[in-house]
Order: sequence, then structure tokens, then C-alpha cells
Amino acid sequence: MTNIQLPLQFFDCNASVGKIAYKHRLQPWKTEQILSVMDQCGIAGALVYHGMAKAHSPMYGNSVLADELAKSPRLYGCWGAMPDHLGDFISPEQLAANMRAEGIHAVKLFPKAHYYDPGQRTIGPLLAELERQRIPLLVDASEISFDQLADILTHHPALTLLLQGASWSQERRLFPIMDAYDTLCVEFSALQSNAIIEMMYERYGAERLLFGSGMPFKSPGAARSLIDYAQIPNEAKQLIAGGNLCRLLGVTPPEAELPEQDAVVLEASRGLPLSIPVYDSHTHLIEEGGGTGSGFPMLQGTIDPMIAMYRKLGIRKMSIAPWVGINGGDSEAGNAVAEQAVLKYPDEVEAYVVIDPNYVADVEREARKWHVDKGFKGMKPYYFLSHIPYTDPVYTPWWRLGNERRLYALVDPAGQSDAAYTAQIEELAQRYPEVNLFMDHAARTFEIAELYAAVARKYDNVTLQLTYTSVTLGSIEYLVKEVGAHKVLFGTDSPMRDPRPQFGWLAYADLTMEEKEAVFGGNMKRIWDRCLV
Repeated sequence: MTNIQLPLQFFDCNASVGKIAYKHRLQPWKTEQILSVMDQCGIAGALVYHGMAKAHSPMYGNSVLADELAKSPRLYGCWGAMPDHLGDFISPEQLAANMRAEGIHAVKLFPKAHYYDPGQRTIGPLLAELERQRIPLLVDASEISFDQLADILTHHPALTLLLQGASWSQERRLFPIMDAYDTLCVEFSALQSNAIIEMMYERYGAERLLFGSGMPFKSPGAARSLIDYAQIPNEAKQLIAGGNLCRLLGVTPPEAELPEQDAVVLEASRGLPLSIPVYDSHTHLIEEGGGTGSGFPMLQGTIDPMIAMYRKLGIRKMSIAPWVGINGGDSEAGNAVAEQAVLKYPDEVEAYVVIDPNYVADVEREARKWHVDKGFKGMKPYYFLSHIPYTDPVYTPWWRLGNERRLYALVDPAGQSDAAYTAQIEELAQRYPEVNLFMDHAARTFEIAELYAAVARKYDNVTLQLTYTSVTLGSIEYLVKEVGAHKVLFGTDSPMRDPRPQFGWLAYADLTMEEKEAVFGGNMKRIWDRCLV
């Protein structure tokens, strides 16, 4: 099997256009912006609904969608719908007739946002009409429970239902319903658990899996990289990328050219390992024989399959904090797991030391054991694990050692308030200027990006680290603009999240080649090189 075959044609099943109530001022939203991003990421077409169909009224949103669709033949319409009991929406039969007349191809429901229960008494007639007319139904996972989803599929077995936005933490709820109902389809914009696409292909085949981006909120480059680098047959990739949506809607968008704006995009769009140095500043690890972390499935999360996947992406080295030592609660066991990985792959693995003062009586001794005796360069205090603020005196010997040896520290907000977290970062930055402090998940929202950038601008030893399921469109570019490419770090959080969407988020970002080289690897290499071991 080779990845160098006919270009995949990506047809996005999950996108919106127009205004949609609250939006951060930096969030793109105009149809022209979305079309530009589609060009940037090589997306052939998109099925879109109007944001006002959710935020205000389906009737209103549907009425203004036509103006947006007219802007490009690559956009295909999806109408919002709701029950017609109160007279503020048309009958199911009239909806279907109007859709045929207007060339609309799918329907999306928002039960939670529109204050109704999606049961048979309420939407049974609407679902029955969609089923009769073979019109696909789209629903966001945030709008419906899994029990409600199963109830719909039980009563309407011929209805194709596409679940969008399901999270990587929901597989144990999702899979039993997928097993029971073969008309349930899913897309991967938030379904980013490790090896998810291979696991679902093996279990369900390709026909029920679709490419969806979550534009304009999420990066379509993140979504396409999961498919471009999928370890499945090319024919299956073609179906998932766009063939399945073409079949469901009965349309075919104009073909898109492979994006080639720089060497990174050229290689990523072909599923090739990047030729520039790539170093992952934020990974985890499951112990040998394991596949679960804190209840989350983390399949293929042991060191051998992680290394194999990273080599396919071109990630040359990772810095790991094993899951058993952080959320699992046994920091000493986690450090031992990390040591085994370093010993097995010394050129491809660096490690974070985790210390939980609730269990470790002598913090300084533990720190010296791992940083001095064994040469580990990373520090990973973790509030979620210990509930001890990072500036607590119990950590002082560890921070002093880190300062002496110019170590780096991955510091997650971990459930603390933004104010408490940023105050601790500022205090640490001033007290320990030789420790490089990574502010974690800095690009997850524009609000957080602004907050963290303000801190990073003040301190030379504060660096902003990427990675989050949100893969927020435009937030990486914002951080680079505000603090400089030299202060932003690539990271994946794998195997909690699959590394490929995080990889694509950066690969397709609107940055110069020099900026991508710095963020993907140059910055982390410089930080490693200055550590004293």
C-alpha cells in the first residue's frame, strides 16, 4: 500500500457560513474566508448550513443561505429544521418540496438549541418524511443524547443519520449504537482518539465514515491529515474524504488541486513524512500491555506503535509524560515507564519527570534522581494530579534544580482558573528565569490565545505550546504574529489525541516556511540543546 496515488477529493460534511451569534472578533466567518481556507487546504467542496439557522431561526437562516451558496459552485446547502407544531416552521411535506425546488441536499436539527426533545411525539413526522424522501439528517453530538440518537434510529431504520462533532472520549457510548444501526454515520472533526480511523475502518468499513472539518471554527487541514495519513487502503480514503458524501447527496463538487504553497503542505497533502525536523513537545504514553488511560481508550498508545506512527509523519523525537504518572495518579510508576521508552528509543524519546508531593516525601531527592542521575530534561508538575499550586513551597527544590540545569516545564492549567494559572506562570517566570515554561494548550481558543500571549510577551522564558481538540482555525497564526514564531511549540498530546489532526493544524496554517520550521521543530531543538545534563 502506498500513499502516492490519485489525489483525494475532500468534500466537507460539517461546515457553516454566515453569522452565528457570539463570535470572537478574530474568528473568521465570511463565506469568502471559508472559500479561501478551502483553497489553502485543498478542499473540493463543502456542505454548509447558515449559522443563523441555529442561533436565531431555521426559517430565517435557510432564507439567507441562498446568497452564500451563490458565491461558489463548491458550496452545497443544508437547511435547518424544527418541529412544526407551533406554526413557526413549515410542515415536513412542505420542507421536502421546498428543498427539491431549491436544490438543498440535507437537513440539520438543533434540538437542544431550539428547546425540544427529539422524541417520536415531537419530531416523528419530520423524521418519517426525511426517511421517505431519502434526505440525510445531520445532528451535532452536543445537541442530542446517545439514547435519543438510538431512539431515532430504532423508529426510522432507513434514515441516514450523520452524527457530527462527537468527541474522542465518547467511543464507549458511540460504538454500541454504530454496531446496532448501520445507517448511522460519523465524521472526525472532534473524534480524535488515537488510531480512531483505522479502528473504525476495521470495524465498520469505509462507507459510514466521512470527512468533516467544523469550519469556520476548526482547521480543515487538521481534519484532512487524519485521512491523508490513515493506514487504510487508498480506496477507503477516497470514500471517507468525499466519495461517501457525494453518494449521500447525489452531487459531485468540482475537483480541487493538491495544495502546494510550501514543502510542508506539499508533503502533508500526499501523506508523506515531513522532510523538515519535527519534534513533539507534548506526548503521553500507555504502559506495555495497556490500552486505557483514566477510562479513556488509548489504543496503540504504547511506545512501539507510537514510534511507528511518528516515523510516518516525520516526527523525529517526542517528549513524553506517561499517563499512569499524571492522570493515573502514580508519578513514580510513570517515570519508570518513561525510562523504559527512553532506553528503547534513545534517539527518538525524551521524557518529562512527574513528581506528586502527596506520595513522594522527598521532592528534591526524586528530582535529582531523574534529572541529575538519569539526565531527564523535562519537568511536569500537574495540578490535576496533586491539587497543589505550582508555586507552592513544596515544589521549590524542584524548581531550583530546574533553574540550575536550564530544564523545561510543561505547565498545564489543569482545572485551575485562568487568573490563578497565569499568576503562577508569571511568578515562576520571574523566580526561575532559566526554566523554559511551556504554557499548555495556548491555541485552544482565541480568548486563551490572547491571555497567554500577553504573558509570553513579558517573559523570555515563557513559551506557548499548541495542541487541543478544538484545532481553532487561525489561532496558531495569531500566536505567531503576537509573540513570534520562536516562542510557539508544536505538540500533539498523543495518544490521548491522535497526533495527525494536531499535525495538520500546524502543517496547513497560514505561516511562512521559516515560521513552520521553527514551530514544528527548531524551537524544541534549541530548548533541548540548552539543557545541562
